Amino acid sequence: MKKGKEIRIRDHIMVLHPLKAMWWPAEDTLICSDVHIGKGSHFRKAGIPVPKLVNAANLWNLVELLEHYTPSKLIFLGDLFHSGINREWLELTDCLERFPSVQCTLVLGNHEFLERYHYENLGFTIESKIQIGDILFTHEPQAGLPPSVYNICGHLHPAIRLTGKAKLSMRIPCFWQTTQFAVMPAFGEFTGTSTIKPSKDDTLYGFLENQVVQIN
Repeated sequence: MKKGKEIRIRDHIMVLHPLKAMWWPAEDTLICSDVHIGKGSHFRKAGIPVPKLVNAANLWNLVELLEHYTPSKLIFLGDLFHSGINREWLELTDCLERFPSVQCTLVLGNHEFLERYHYENLGFTIESKIQIGDILFTHEPQAGLPPSVYNICGHLHPAIRLTGKAKLSMRIPCFWQTTQFAVMPAFGEFTGTSTIKPSKDDTLYGFLENQVVQIN
């Protein structure tokens, strides 16, 4: 059984789910970032063998989250789709049509190459950023914000390398929380990660197969 991790951001209680998403109970909102649907097809078209199950895994995970939390709102923090219209876009369409009551919003990222009408025809609201109370959702980290605003973003695909005895090490995706901003892990299964260098005042949460753990 997958077990979420309750965390606090300012005065808000959030839940980090092992499938690399965040649930905001007070707002009945599910948040995901950097899904990169279509990236597998994009690479296969270039002659790079990528299993077709990669996209299926993304959609299975999304369905599992939607069925578990039954949110009224779903926010994607950019880079939802990776390339032009292809079969994987149609699979995403079929997936979301199963949840017609969910209000979907896309915060534009640097991989949103499709014309807006493709997203709008699927029922998406398109925004460059979203602010709910003192929480500002963007795709990339924002500089120069007033202290009263807390930024939650994606884009960086953060990960942390853990080391143990006998020089064993592993790198896992993480949620990177600082005093002024937090970075979501990439939701997509074929996105890659970037090892971060947190400060001593930051808090990290690592995503394992069935749980989320705080990393000291």
